[in-house]
Amino acid sequence: MKKLQLISIALVMSLFACNQEEELSSNLRIAHLEYGKGSTGHGDNQIGYAGVDLHLEAQVEGNYRVSEVILTIESLNGDQSEEYDYSEHHGGILNPNIHEHPIIPAEFDTGEYYLELSVTDEAGEKVVEGGPLQIVPLIVFNNVEISGEILPGEQISIAFQLEGYNILKDLYIVLVDSNNQEVLSNYYDFTAANTHQIDFSDRISIPSDLPEGEYVVKAIASDARQNTVEEIFQF
Repeated sequence: MKKLQLISIALVMSLFACNQEEELSSNLRIAHLEYGKGSTGHGDNQIGYAGVDLHLEAQVEGNYRVSEVILTIESLNGDQSEEYDYSEHHGGILNPNIHEHPIIPAEFDTGEYYLELSVTDEAGEKVVEGGPLQIVPLIVFNNVEISGEILPGEQISIAFQLEGYNILKDLYIVLVDSNNQEVLSNYYDFTAANTHQIDFSDRISIPSDLPEGEYVVKAIASDARQNTVEEIFQF
């Protein structure tokens, strides 16, 4: 009888241990994921800038310590991608709060990307969360309005809102011919304004001796960190 009791107790304990192990193996999850770049350096707007750090924060929950944390950013329109390994920072920690600022490669083109965060625990369980990431220029031309014709002795009007992630430095408005040869160039210095946003508007006189041909206007804007963006206006 005593032997049967011992067998029964051992069987119950074994079943309890198995149930407990099954329960612990199914709880790994990323409870919250946010990423982006706001004006204070943090944000959850799913926007990033090439060459600039991206705010990333996630809360991991589970019953085992984390062993591996991998972040990937991959282009949806090309072959550009980058992987970041944060396993050394968060490995061996139970329920870590992941807060990192990966630098987006400066050579990344603007466009649509996908961000993916992968977390693996010491039990070998893996969970993945992610979402879209829009990489935008450091300087953007918004609300562009142009009028007039590029004809000898005439005037053209150009207006837009210029926005920069960094402080805006200056702007060139350049008239070029079909061979990209400069015909006219106007310079605007924004240094004294010390601002991220400029409402620009000007009327530009076309030279009276302008030869006949095809012309376009280029706007070339720079910020205080020597980043440059070019916009072409077709009249």
